[in-house]
Amino acid sequence: MTGAEPLLAVKLIPLYLLVAIGFMLGRFLEVNAREIGKLALFVLSPAVVFKGFYNARLDAAMAVLPLAVCALACLAAWVALPLAARRWSDGRERIAAFTAATGNTGFFGIPACLALIGPDSLAYVVLVSFGATAYENSVGFFVVARQESGVMGALIRVAKYPGLHACWLGVTLNLAAITLPAFVPQTVDLLAGGFSAVGMMIVGLGLAGIRRFRVDWGFLAFAFAWKFAVWPAAALAFVAVDRIWLHAFPPVAHQVLVVESLVPMAAVTVVHATLQGIHPDRAAVAVALSTLFALVWLPLVFSAWN
Repeated sequence: MTGAEPLLAVKLIPLYLLVAIGFMLGRFLEVNAREIGKLALFVLSPAVVFKGFYNARLDAAMAVLPLAVCALACLAAWVALPLAARRWSDGRERIAAFTAATGNTGFFGIPACLALIGPDSLAYVVLVSFGATAYENSVGFFVVARQESGVMGALIRVAKYPGLHACWLGVTLNLAAITLPAFVPQTVDLLAGGFSAVGMMIVGLGLAGIRRFRVDWGFLAFAFAWKFAVWPAAALAFVAVDRIWLHAFPPVAHQVLVVESLVPMAAVTVVHATLQGIHPDRAAVAVALSTLFALVWLPLVFSAWN
């Protein structure tokens, strides 16, 4: 053990408390997870996206990182989708492909990087998170919506999705150096601040719907293989290439890429599963188990590599 596991676990205690609160809301007050999911996906999440891109440092060198992460995530989703479709045809293939290409880069990744690397990692971890967020709000949303609505219908749903417009609007205002009236960023801050709490409570709401604890071992194995094997291998390969030939990023950026490649499944996976009615209880179990696994696996792999 590295000694980082307890520190990371302590930093993540608030997230587990939020999951517990969501569980109690669902089990004892019968709160509707689907309606809460709509709030998170269509209101709070776009606020987080807009805030991130509006405030980001977008010079040419730093902009490469989120673009590269987004491109790799899109590629992963398109590779994972036909593989998952060979096993499932009830919607799980869409959720599996979506979650294979992203992870909890924000709620889990930021505290993990601060605990294992230090404050110098913050700028890079935020940019990596931006790349994952851009995927989730474009190709990721399309992958989830495609089967239900068809290709054209999915494209229309993506075009209507507030998160996508929050991306380009935030980038445009940032690059144009446009300063918004104070009440706009203040409102966005209030909305964005609620996303982490609501997102983790949705995981608890999903768990509350479980009447008999059942692990979908096939779905779990697929998600774990992508999250804890494929992504780390890709990150380590990129770091090796950059160290030997490209020399584009400093060592702290390499460390961030490795840590972020080992984060657990994204909590928004449960949001999509809930809204689409695709086994949200199984998705919640998978997200919870991947988070517990990452508490041990991430610092072990990072320490061995570092």
